[in-house]
Parts: sequence; C-alpha cells; structure tokens
Amino acid sequence: MLNFLSGGRNKQRTDVRDARMIYEKIMRQSRNPVFFSLNGFADSYDGRMEVLCMHLSLVLHTLRRFGQNGERLSQAIYDVMIEDFDIALREEGLSDTGVARRIKPLAKMFFSRAKTYSDILAQDTNAASDMTNALTEFVGLSYSKAGGFSGNVDTKLSQYAFEFYEVLTGLELGKIAKGQFKFPSTS
Repeated sequence: MLNFLSGGRNKQRTDVRDARMIYEKIMRQSRNPVFFSLNGFADSYDGRMEVLCMHLSLVLHTLRRFGQNGERLSQAIYDVMIEDFDIALREEGLSDTGVARRIKPLAKMFFSRAKTYSDILAQDTNAASDMTNALTEFVGLSYSKAGGFSGNVDTKLSQYAFEFYEVLTGLELGKIAKGQFKFPSTS
C-alpha cells in the first residue's frame, strides 16, 4: 500500500519537469560573463539576481499568450525559482524563519522586475528607450552594495533583451516548454 501511495507523489508533473529544464537553461545563460562586463550588471549576488530576473521575466511574459497552459508553465517556473532560492539559502545555513524572511523580498523584487519588463514589452512606442532606462536602473541597483555605477548601460544589453524576446515570441508553447530556444549572440 505504501508503494502505491508514494509512487503517485514521486511522478513529476510535466509542467514542473519542463520548468526545471527552462530554469536551468536560463540559469546557465545568466552566468555568462558578458552580462557583468563594462556597463553591465555587477558581478555580485545582486547582479546575478538581476540577470536571472531579466531572462525569466521575458519568458514569463511570453507565456501569457498561451492561455491556461502558459499560465501553468509560468507558475511552475516561478515555483522552481523559489525552490532554488530556498535551497541556496538553506545551504547558507539559514533556518526556516531566516529563509522565509529572505525569500519574501526576493519574490517581491522579482515581481517588480517582471512587471517593469512586461509593461515595456506591452507598449508600442518608447519601448527601446524605456528598456534601456529600466536596465540602467537595475544595473545601478546591482551595484548598490558593491560600489557605484554611473552612466548608462551598454545599449547592447537592451538590444539583447529585445532579441531574446523576439526569439521567444517566434516559438510555439511546446518548443518553449522543451527549452528549444536559443539565446541571442552576446558577442
């Protein structure tokens, strides 16, 4: 009887499996050193979070157009991200209350970034300049603990974000779910 009960719980839902694959692919891309070069994000915890949020926000915004199936995959990606944060914080030695206290601001930051990117992508005019302005703000925030940032981000970062979004919008849900998207060139 116990085997029967545990067997059902161990089977991973397809959307969760796909979400893990997408998250891991984005995580690898987010570690690309080009994002942390001159006029890019700080090579710090905050900077890496910003790059991850940028990529995930673009994917989640794209998934909206696929109705309930897109929403389900989007939620699964978010859940995988929160689970990853939880594991990372526990590896730092935080207790349950410490993890909860640290995850709440991370989730709030993610939703704030996702809304900003989504608002930019939904508009018809000024999207390029608004993306550059938003990225400049987020790059600046990534330096808030690591020193300072003055100036504007390289427009290649904004161009990269739009190119990645275009790649995603050209795909069907099944291809996105299977991680069959390519990242734009970063050279």
